[in-house]
Formats: sequence, structure tokens, C-alpha cells
Amino acid sequence: MGWVTLTLRKLTLRAEINSLELRDLQLSRKTRSIQRNLSYEQSIYNNSKQQELNAAKSAYLEIRDDRPKTDSDEYADWQLDYSAAREDYEAQKQDINDYYDDILSELEEAATDEETRIQEEQTTLEAQLEAMRSELESVNEQISSDIDSSKLNLK
Repeated sequence: MGWVTLTLRKLTLRAEINSLELRDLQLSRKTRSIQRNLSYEQSIYNNSKQQELNAAKSAYLEIRDDRPKTDSDEYADWQLDYSAAREDYEAQKQDINDYYDDILSELEEAATDEETRIQEEQTTLEAQLEAMRSELESVNEQISSDIDSSKLNLK
């Protein structure tokens, strides 16, 4: 009659294994969700970055394109304005790149931290699953053995 107790243990193990497999699936989905969210946020920030860079560049290009003839009196003033605009553009460009690089770096770091946490949980979960599967296999073997030994010998 020990196989009855073992059968109950088998049912309990099967339920726990199913629960852990569900959690593993949820963690995998969470990882994919983090990756999708990171890509989405990166694209938003990259678009914003590009818009800011384009705005800074358009002011510079406007001065560059407004170049007078080299033999005119306004050319010397234009050169000064152009040099200042170029320096301003380069400084703005550097500031914009630095700002968005910091944001993107923080986003990636946060996503990586969360993915690492999930991976650690999945590793623990997989170890538990393996142990439970081994125990389930042992229980199945023991049940078979107990049932075989309790058969009536009608010879």
C-alpha cells in the first residue's frame, strides 16, 4: 500500500513541476518584454536625438548658406559669424550626443540588471525543476516496483 502514498507524492510533484514550468515561461516572456521595451525606448530617444541634432545643424547651415561673395565688405563679418556658428554647432552637437548617450547607457544598464536578475531566478528555477523531475522519476520507479511486488502470485 506504499504506492498510494507515492502516488500522492507523484501528483504533488507533477503540480509543483507544472507551476515551476509556468513561472519559467513567465520569466522568459518578461525577458523578451524587457528587450522589446528597451528597443522601443532606444528608438524614441534616438529620434529625439536626431531631431535636436537636425535643429542645431539647421541654424549652422542657414549661416553657412548665407555666404556673401568673397570680394564684398560683408564677407569678413560673415566669416566671424560662420566660425561662431560652427563652434556653437559643434558644442551643441557634443552636448546632445553626451546627453543622449548617458540616457541610452542608463536604459541599457537598467535592462541588463533586470535581465540578470531574471536569469538568476531562472537558473534557480531550473535547478529546482531538475531535482523535482529526478524525484518524480524515482517515485514512478518506486510505484512500479511496489505495484509489481504487491501482485498476487497465482502459480
